[in-house]
Amino acid sequence: MNAMIKKAALAAAIASAPFAASATDLVGGGASLPALAYVGADFTLTSPQARLSTNAGLTAGAGYLESFVGIGSIFDEYELSTGNTASYCQTGSGTGRRVLLGAPGWPASGDCRDYTTGVTPAGFSGLNALPDFAGSDAPLNASDIATFQNGNQATRDNLVQVPALGALIGLPVNVEDNFGNPITNVNLTTEQVCDIFSGDAQVWTDVGVSSSDPITMVVRTDESGTVFATTQYFAANCNVNYGDAFVTSEDFTDSYGPSDYNSSVTASGNGGVVAAVAANSGSIGFANFANVDEAGLAYALIEGHDPATASSVGYATGDLLPDTVLGAVDPSTGLPTTQSLASIDPALAEGCLTVINPAAQLEGDYPIAAVTNLLTYTDNNVDPAATRDLFKEVISGSSALPVGFARLASGIQTASENIIDTCIN
Repeated sequence: MNAMIKKAALAAAIASAPFAASATDLVGGGASLPALAYVGADFTLTSPQARLSTNAGLTAGAGYLESFVGIGSIFDEYELSTGNTASYCQTGSGTGRRVLLGAPGWPASGDCRDYTTGVTPAGFSGLNALPDFAGSDAPLNASDIATFQNGNQATRDNLVQVPALGALIGLPVNVEDNFGNPITNVNLTTEQVCDIFSGDAQVWTDVGVSSSDPITMVVRTDESGTVFATTQYFAANCNVNYGDAFVTSEDFTDSYGPSDYNSSVTASGNGGVVAAVAANSGSIGFANFANVDEAGLAYALIEGHDPATASSVGYATGDLLPDTVLGAVDPSTGLPTTQSLASIDPALAEGCLTVINPAAQLEGDYPIAAVTNLLTYTDNNVDPAATRDLFKEVISGSSALPVGFARLASGIQTASENIIDTCIN
C-alpha cells in the first residue's frame, strides 16, 4: 500500500477511535534540521517540498502544500502510543523561537507555507495564536529572553528548554570531472574546507578536486541552528588563517555572503540547501546530514571523517548547563559565550531551561555537529500531559533514527525528563 494512503487510513482510524473526542493536536515548528527524525520523509515527496507535516488536517495556506507525518517517525510513534497528534512546520530555528516567544507579528496561526522559492513562513498554521512547542538548533539567548518578557510571558510565565537529539551536518557536493563524470570521493582537509567557505578557493582544482568547474556556493538565507553549528565550526577552525572573519551566528551572511564567492545561489532550510546543490553543477553547501543522505547526494569527508559512520555526537552529562543561555559572541574568536539566566532575570532561573555547552559541539569524532532543542512553556499549556509525552518520545523513545542523528547520553535524557515532569504544567 502506498505510504500516503496508509497515512490517510491511519488518520481516519485516529479520528474514529474512542479517544478521538479528547485527542489533542500539538502545534509546533521551528528548526528544519530535526524534521526527518521528527516527522519522517513524507514532506520530501511533494514538489515543492512541504514545510508543514500534519495528521490533524491543518493546511499550509491557500496555494501551498502540506504532507502527512511519516510512518515510523518519532511523531508517528507518539501518535500511535497516545492517540494524540503533533503537527510541525519547518520555519527555521530563528522563526520558530520568535513564534514561541511572542515576537510581534509572529503568531502560530500564520501560514506555514512551503518551500516555494522566495516564500517564507508566517507561522505554524495553528488554530491559535500561541503554539504548543518549538524546535531550535540554537539555544535561547539573552535577546530571546527579552522577547519573551515582552511577549508570551504574560500568559505562559516561564520557558522550558531541553536538549532533544544530537545531529551531524554534512557538506553536500555536486561536482563532475572534466569528462562529465560525477565525483563522489571528495575528501577535504580542514584548511580546504576553510578555503572553500571563505571564498579563497574559486575552482575545484584549488582544493585538489579534479574538476575545473567554478565552485558554486549555496548560501543559506534563513536564520538557522544548522548555520549556528556550522559557523561555530568555521570560527573554531578557520579564523586562524582568515582573522576574525567567521562569527558564530544563525545568519550565515554575518560572516560571508553571495558576493564573496566566484558563483553562488541562495536557499532556505536544510531541504532547500540540498535541493539547490542537486540542481547546480559545481556546487557545495552545508545541511543536516540526514537530508543529504535522504536525497542521495554525494558529500565531502573532512580529514577522512565520514558523517555516515561517525560513532558519537560527543555529548556527555557534564556538558549539560542548567539555567544558562547564549551570551554575546567573543569578538576575539568568533565563538559563542554562555550567560547565567539569573543574571538576566533571577525569577526565570527555576531549573527549567538547560543547554548543552556549545563548545562540546566541537569535540566529536566528526567535526560539524549540532544539538536540537525542544522548547515550550511552564504554565497554562493547552495539554501539559500531551506535551510531556511528546518531549519524552523525542528524547528517550525507541523509534529508529535516520542516519546522522543520535539520542543523547542516558544521563542527559534523565535530567531532561526530570525537567519535563517538573516544569511543563
